[in-house]
Amino acid sequence: MNFKLLPVILSCFLTLSAYAQNAKISGVVSEESGEALISANVVIDAAKGFAAVTDFDGKYEISLPAGSYEVSFRYVSKDEQKLKVTLAEGENKTLNVVLKEKANLIDVVVVTGTKYEQKLGEQTVSMDVIKGSSLTNQNITDMSQGMSRVPGVTIADGQVNIRGGAGWSYGAGSRVQVLIDDLPLLTADANDAKWNIIPMENVDQLEVIKGAASALYGSGALNGIVNVRTAYPVNEPYTKVTVYTGIIEKPVLHPKMAYWGSNAPLSGGVNFAHRQKFGQHDLVLGGAYDSNNGHLDSSDTHSVRGTVKYRYRFKKIEGLNLGVNISAYHSWGKTFFFWKGYGNIEIAPGNFVNYDSLAYKPFGGTITQYKSYRITVDPFVDYYDKKGNHFKLLTRFFNATNTNNTGQGSVPNLYYGEFQYHRGFEFKKFNFNVVAGTVINYSDVNAPKNSTNSLFGKNTALNYSLYAQADFKFFKKLNVSLGARWEYFNMKNYAKDSTVTINGSDTTVSYFDRLASNQNSINDLPYPLFRIGLNYQAAEATYIRGSFGQGFRYPTIAERYISTVVGPLVIASNPQLKPEKGYSAELGIKQGFKLGKGWVGFADASFFWNQYEDMMEFTFGQFGAQNTWLDLNRNFGFGFASQNVGQTRILGTEIVLAGQGKLGPLDVQIMTGYNFIDPRAINWNDTLSLYNYEGVKLQNKGSALAAYNQPNGDSTLDINYAMTSTSKSNILKYRNRHTFKFDLTMSYKGLEWNTNLQYASYMENIDYAFVSGLFQLLGKSAFGGVDYYRKQKEATAIGKGRGDIVWNMHLAYNFKQGVRVAFLVKNLLNWEYTPRPAYLEAPRNYQIQLSYVFGGNKK
Repeated sequence: MNFKLLPVILSCFLTLSAYAQNAKISGVVSEESGEALISANVVIDAAKGFAAVTDFDGKYEISLPAGSYEVSFRYVSKDEQKLKVTLAEGENKTLNVVLKEKANLIDVVVVTGTKYEQKLGEQTVSMDVIKGSSLTNQNITDMSQGMSRVPGVTIADGQVNIRGGAGWSYGAGSRVQVLIDDLPLLTADANDAKWNIIPMENVDQLEVIKGAASALYGSGALNGIVNVRTAYPVNEPYTKVTVYTGIIEKPVLHPKMAYWGSNAPLSGGVNFAHRQKFGQHDLVLGGAYDSNNGHLDSSDTHSVRGTVKYRYRFKKIEGLNLGVNISAYHSWGKTFFFWKGYGNIEIAPGNFVNYDSLAYKPFGGTITQYKSYRITVDPFVDYYDKKGNHFKLLTRFFNATNTNNTGQGSVPNLYYGEFQYHRGFEFKKFNFNVVAGTVINYSDVNAPKNSTNSLFGKNTALNYSLYAQADFKFFKKLNVSLGARWEYFNMKNYAKDSTVTINGSDTTVSYFDRLASNQNSINDLPYPLFRIGLNYQAAEATYIRGSFGQGFRYPTIAERYISTVVGPLVIASNPQLKPEKGYSAELGIKQGFKLGKGWVGFADASFFWNQYEDMMEFTFGQFGAQNTWLDLNRNFGFGFASQNVGQTRILGTEIVLAGQGKLGPLDVQIMTGYNFIDPRAINWNDTLSLYNYEGVKLQNKGSALAAYNQPNGDSTLDINYAMTSTSKSNILKYRNRHTFKFDLTMSYKGLEWNTNLQYASYMENIDYAFVSGLFQLLGKSAFGGVDYYRKQKEATAIGKGRGDIVWNMHLAYNFKQGVRVAFLVKNLLNWEYTPRPAYLEAPRNYQIQLSYVFGGNKK
């Protein structure tokens, strides 16, 4: 006998023996609809490695020794199911499990707060969730309209504002990171959200985080996160087509405003969605056309959009899938910046002119005819292995070209890449999840071809970041979240000498010759940003939370380098603009409830404190170069530029209530919320360091503002925040201190009724320039009537401290064959209101919506 072979033979024997003793369980985990559940946990003994995570087809497999075991099947928002199983040596047993939905809104699945699926009730920050179907049922064709339904959120000119974190920034810079399927939707030049490229017809869920989230999502998340999640196909093909049309009624208070006479403006459009699985292929298609004549003269808009969402799930490489999402959008029309006048205006002592009929007409020189093009291309790779490791590679190309008849425009290109890793670990006394990743973000901004001018010139910006977050769960009750992110920014401007006209003569002006061409964040952010969050489940449906997060926002290309003229206003650049920093702290409690057999929901209350340093705001001043201050064509350089206004603080509280259930024979859904903020400028009377486009610190005295009865003015002092404000107290500009949202849907069999109420209190502080006589002195009637409008609001029964009400309502009938007909009334009270100075929103309007669903779920 060859004893040298004995160890080899013995090793083979032991291996075969161990293999013979092992058994195997496998199967599919699905939900009640039959759809496979991805990343469901199948656990026997995690410490010994007897656990698995389901793949994209819901399949799992565990190999283990023979014996008797208890198998737990878990998935976020589903009821856990436990099965006892006895396995013989070498036995292969199939366990297919269906997990039932938990009947509680507090268990809704969200991903934005942690970048992986988690229950809403376990979040350490305030978050609101709105289903996409509730938005499309209200014929919301642009997500910015949907955002106005969220408690604590306001919208002005497409800019989202969460809990008063931002005012009105003239379309440049956002303190809220806007995502679609976890990818950024802020442009490369102005960092503004392009809501109209979002395919509303395929939106599954809207998630809104309130408070600083820079530690996980970066610079744009200083004030919060908006994440739009779109749908994937289910087992049954789904196709939906919707058509709609509408008409606008004349305003009641001032019918002369209506520029259209007897031909009321019309709107209309069509959209479709198709979702289907073809074997291992998942395909989602969407398209939309919309046309609106506009309630304001020269404000018509027209657009067309198409989307493709494709994913391939590999069969031979379990857990691997890859795909690409593509969206394209084109719009054309006219812009309306501000009105020609409003109310009785005193143009000379004792000489009044009534401008009521001009409020729907544009001020001369402010209308532009535009064409815009948006395209996103998003290749991705996603891989789960059998040990629970999850790898993601997300990429995006985003072009948002804008052109107009003034020769100005911008061609911003955003190149984005993110590699992400996630894994969950389970132990007897605690579980934890870790998420880590790296992001590179490159922006390239140019002028349109054959343009005579450019809004921003040629600029590039590079952003590189690393982030990590660990979420622990102790004793199945206490969630602890720790996160950090480090970022680097580099911005370069390639502006050349430009020719400007000064009193009829062409003069060459050197731009930024006093500045370094490269600006980076090494000195501004030498350390990582941190966040910590706690959530304790004090009772079965009671969650107490607290969080603290640091925030950081780097200036956008637009804020630093914009250069344009709108009517009588100069919109100036400020290459000396510094980044803003801050933090957000919150305490809150979420209480779930279940009443009787049918009612479930939750109530949420929170208190928050947001603090900012070097806050950036567009500020009024005289920003021209020294040799253009006497240029009458440029109104002596008067206008706005983004400036650092010092330290600010926002305190507030929010209460949200959501529920669904039965009221007799009626099915009822309700969501309502109240938000109060106290936004303060800490450096109210401190001198502002204002810079013009040459980077020169201005020595403006207050005379330009104080001379027009400015209550806070002093012609002997340099300009401060108080001088630029209409308020006598240190309230931040363009904030509504009180907001209230109420949404109620009641249905009986096929009949559906919805009412939606939005209230915003009076805007106490705006730029003083809008109500001063400055532009009248310059021979311009710009902003005529803003002061009159505000005084009228203050004098009415629902005036100062109360504000504006927008009430919407619809009545619909859902036929069993998949047909739905709805009649909608928006601004039911025909309320006259302005979301920002010199711009009236639409009066009462009526819409009819018809939709038809082919196959699948008829809802």
